Amino acid sequence: MSTRNIVIVIARCSRSKQSFGIRFARREGDAWFATWAFAIKDAAAKREGYEQARINGKFWIDDAFPGCPYCSAHGFCGCGCGRLACWNGESRTVTCPWCGRTAELTGEITNLDGAADR
Repeated sequence: MSTRNIVIVIARCSRSKQSFGIRFARREGDAWFATWAFAIKDAAAKREGYEQARINGKFWIDDAFPGCPYCSAHGFCGCGCGRLACWNGESRTVTCPWCGRTAELTGEITNLDGAADR
């Protein structure tokens, strides 16, 4: 688990399947807020080590969050494969851009893998 207050988590666009980073800032104990998103290539994300820390808690979206850099979706969802994807906030049936699994959205995200932002 990360002891940092700023963590980057890698996600993929549900439409384009391109990777992007989501910057999460810790606020109020275990509350993490998505505050920024940026396009990133898979090789650069791996080189930066963006999957080396786990963050636990409640996840929220800051009012200033710009959304997915590819499709502008302002939500995100997790898959059973352990990865994150952007989400349009409407569809209850989603297909993971990482593993291709289609499922109904249920529950809430309680942990994410990422790395401390420098």
